[in-house]
Amino acid sequence: MIQTLADELARQAASIGASTPEIRGGDWRLATVATVGASGTVTTTDGVVARRLESYLNPVVGDLIRIDASSSGDWTTPGRTAATDVRGWVAYTPTWTAGTTNPTIGNAVRTGRYQRFEKTCHVAIRLVPGSTTAFGSGGYLFGLPFPTADDVVEYVGSARLTAGPTYIGQCFAGPGATEMNATFPTSATPASATNMSQVAPATFANGHILRLSLTYQTA
Repeated sequence: MIQTLADELARQAASIGASTPEIRGGDWRLATVATVGASGTVTTTDGVVARRLESYLNPVVGDLIRIDASSSGDWTTPGRTAATDVRGWVAYTPTWTAGTTNPTIGNAVRTGRYQRFEKTCHVAIRLVPGSTTAFGSGGYLFGLPFPTADDVVEYVGSARLTAGPTYIGQCFAGPGATEMNATFPTSATPASATNMSQVAPATFANGHILRLSLTYQTA
């Protein structure tokens, strides 16, 4: 009986020590983000509110993070742990709209990939119209995976259209944008450019291939 009571007291003491920062001192463990606060904090699924360090940008619900406790019970987090495909590319389906009449996608194939690290995003798009695609009218716009930073700079990337001949141009996204456009030379002389549409720089048709690539700062 005495030994059983001693064992129980030892178990309770160990449990209290493990859960009380003032007793155990500083510590760290892994946790999962449940909510992201507006004041630089995250709350874990077990209720810990931890302040993010400057290194932890763009927190997302579901992140597996390290949280550090001080001996006074304050919690901080340096950021998420690395996944097996750290900095890997993620698939998404880009939107395709136009300034006057939006295209009807039909059996077109829209493929997007992006890679995001902190506030830098690399994005690549491949668009192949199909036999049931309706092309709309007006300048085309292509959806980004994340909005660009609402800053004073713009972002310029590369564009390539294979439509019989191959046309080399640029893609462009302004501050606070959710889409980018593509521009191609209107003519060889002078070498000015026009926004891509169904009829510029050539009639966009079934089987043509548009490729876009852009690096930008996210909001």
